[in-house]
Amino acid sequence: MTLLIPAAVFVAVTLVLLSLYSLLSAESPVTKRLQHLIPETAVPISARHGSAPTPGLIGRFVAAVGQYSVGRGDASVTRKLSAAGMRGSNATLAFLGTRTLLSFGPALLILVPRVSSGKPLVSALWQAGLAWAVGHVLANSWLNRRMRRRVRELTETLPDALDLMVVCLESGLGLNATIARVGEERAALDDPLGDEFAQVALELRSGQSREDALRGLGDRNGVADLKSLVGLIIQSDRLGASMGKTLRAHADLLRTKRRQRAEEAARKLPIKVLFPLATLLLPPLFVMVAGPAFLKLSELMKMLTGAH
Repeated sequence: MTLLIPAAVFVAVTLVLLSLYSLLSAESPVTKRLQHLIPETAVPISARHGSAPTPGLIGRFVAAVGQYSVGRGDASVTRKLSAAGMRGSNATLAFLGTRTLLSFGPALLILVPRVSSGKPLVSALWQAGLAWAVGHVLANSWLNRRMRRRVRELTETLPDALDLMVVCLESGLGLNATIARVGEERAALDDPLGDEFAQVALELRSGQSREDALRGLGDRNGVADLKSLVGLIIQSDRLGASMGKTLRAHADLLRTKRRQRAEEAARKLPIKVLFPLATLLLPPLFVMVAGPAFLKLSELMKMLTGAH
């Protein structure tokens, strides 16, 4: 009964604070009217695909927690989120808030009951610290895994996109029209590279220079092949070189690098299989092959010792 009163007070205060925060952060009717009048072409590509919806009450609460989280000023978190494809206005705060809730939430659930029940403080702190570390590591591991998967998808699909760019350029389209066409075609296949090219085409239509738009394409994705492509396009555009021949040669180079990465992964496979083979397959095989011989040998030893 003594624990129900503080819990009820905590829940009531939390609900009151959340209600006040939602009222203060709610958009005005004028802002909603302006957003309704903005045409769809002015909305970012990520928002049109549904990856950055308007945050609700839970999203605003998580973002509010992220404002007071550790690592808010860490630029590496923002770069990882950008490379993972999460670039909303509150993406960093949402991730930091989620990581804080996943780490401190279980830790507090372990620490508070144990301390209130009078159990040893040292063991409670150790268990709470372990829960915090597990939640923190899981959140970072999820972000790193998503970032690596998206970078791999962009790297693998880049040569095919360059082939399509070469076809468009040789058919008479300009570079801006080629980027828009490739973005339209690849985005229809739910390809992240197509979304990136569509974003570049949108930036070019909004008045941004081609060099800045292309450099933004390379910087926000963290893909080495994409950065080299951007530098090659900018240099060829400055020197007036044939863009079709340049992109064709670069596509052949990227395709060769993709084949070399596949061969490297295939050559690493025997080494990666060695540990599971030695720990999971060889001991049962040894028991099946040598087990009957050991049983016969033990029976023979019993017979010899009994004869003596």
